[in-house]
Amino acid sequence: MRQKPPNRRANEIASFEHDGKRYIAAISRFPDNRIAEVFLTCGKYGADVHVHAQDSAILCSLALQSGVPVETILHAIKGPIGQALALFAVRQ
Repeated sequence: MRQKPPNRRANEIASFEHDGKRYIAAISRFPDNRIAEVFLTCGKYGADVHVHAQDSAILCSLALQSGVPVETILHAIKGPIGQALALFAVRQ
């Protein structure tokens, strides 16, 4: 069952580099401090890298809201979305 995050929530933002590309990531959390959703952008809006970043963030957010532990995602995903999650996971 998918747990949706609250309508009003704070977010955290970080920028990082992966394979020579600059990314900006943002996350929001559930009230218990678990990561609830991820936003990821890179490059020019509409460019392939931007679309892939957004799509991976949506899939990651759906997994997190469906109960997949962030550690499981970090173990499985090594690309930019994994790096973005790792930045915020240490703050849990």
